[in-house]
Amino acid sequence: MVKINIAYPPYGSNQLIEVDDEKKWRVFLDKRICDEVPADTLGDEFKGYVFKITGGYDKQGFAMMQGVALNHRTRLLLDGRTGQYSPKRHGCRKRKSVRGCIVGSDMSCINVTITRRGETDLPKLTDKASDRPSVRGPKRAGNIRKAWGLTKKDDVRQYVVKKVKPGKDGKKDRIKSPKIQRLITPVVKKRRKNLLRANRQQKEKSRKEAADYAKLLKQLRAEKRTSLLSKRRELRSQKASATATTEKKPETVQKKGTKTEEKKVVKATEKKDQPKATKPTTDAPKTKSVPKTTAKTSEKKGAAKKEQPKTKPTTAAKSAKK
Repeated sequence: MVKINIAYPPYGSNQLIEVDDEKKWRVFLDKRICDEVPADTLGDEFKGYVFKITGGYDKQGFAMMQGVALNHRTRLLLDGRTGQYSPKRHGCRKRKSVRGCIVGSDMSCINVTITRRGETDLPKLTDKASDRPSVRGPKRAGNIRKAWGLTKKDDVRQYVVKKVKPGKDGKKDRIKSPKIQRLITPVVKKRRKNLLRANRQQKEKSRKEAADYAKLLKQLRAEKRTSLLSKRRELRSQKASATATTEKKPETVQKKGTKTEEKKVVKATEKKDQPKATKPTTDAPKTKSVPKTTAKTSEKKGAAKKEQPKTKPTTAAKSAKK
């Protein structure tokens, strides 16, 4: 037994029928989704009708998938872009079982739509009683104009589908109308005008602030440059004064040098007056010449020599000390 779900889109009606005889629905076998099939074999009432296959389910409840050229189930890695799987996060994938798009003997339900009407009307499908237009009409302004053949100068609000709600407890009936989308009204025009003016003012303000900032930055750079130049000039003047003072210093050095020379002459005369000590007989290695000391060290040595006794110790005293 196979169930066939028949739909008629112009009237928005559908009906589910059950077919027990395999010979009647055999015409659907090996047909794919979007294929058109004549429905004459289903009964006399379907004579002249043509159905278009839109989908279906197998006996285990797995839905047919367009693009899978198989007449049985298979497992595919789905990412949510082809249907039958909605990922919880972006980039998630999952392997799921899907039914191929070819009708087989394992089908439990086949979905079809009527593409061509036959000689007789089908009850609850193509008869006038089943034609129940939608209570809700188009809501977008462009679609309302298209439905009623209006121009841009016509008022769209007069052609929107309205619904009457009866009042309760003796109250008046209420008329409800949907909110029209993309409707241009004086309020919308005023709001758009204010928005454009605000954008223009913001651009002018940002342009002015950028000019003020550039001016301030130029001023700060000029001040920094002048301060650096003044510091360099001060350093140059300090260096020039330092070089001038160093040129005057050699005169004082010469004076100091004369005093030290006088002291050396006095010490030499004192040494001549002192008696000469006998030199030791031991062949001692010759000592290297001591480098000349500076003025300060010579003064210290001179003071130490003054404190020492004038006579030098003899070789016998040196040996006794050892």
